[in-house]
Parts: sequence; structure tokens; C-alpha cells
Amino acid sequence: MTVFVNGKQKRVKRSKLIEGIPAEEFIRRNADSVWLHQNEMWECIDRHDDDTLNDS
Repeated sequence: MTVFVNGKQKRVKRSKLIEGIPAEEFIRRNADSVWLHQNEMWECIDRHDDDTLNDS
């Protein structure tokens, strides 16, 4: 995004939004554990997902 400061154009970085929420939050809400593992986002995989896999 470009804004004017003292009559000059300045470029300002904006966070990426998907459907009005930050991209990282959107991924946490919608990605399954396989996709998270393939993209090395292990910290986002919930313990709850691991527990349900072991019960079967």
C-alpha cells in the first residue's frame, strides 16, 4: 500500500488477510495435520489431533 508523507510517496507493508483474518490464523483454523506436517508447521499441530489418532 502506498501513502503520502510530507508530499512524498512511501510504501507501507500490510499483513496478508484471507477472508478478513490474518493468513496464519486462517491456516491454523482450516489446515489438517497432514498439510501442517508436510509444510513443517509442527508447532500448529494440536495435541488433540494426536490423541484422536491413537484411540483408533
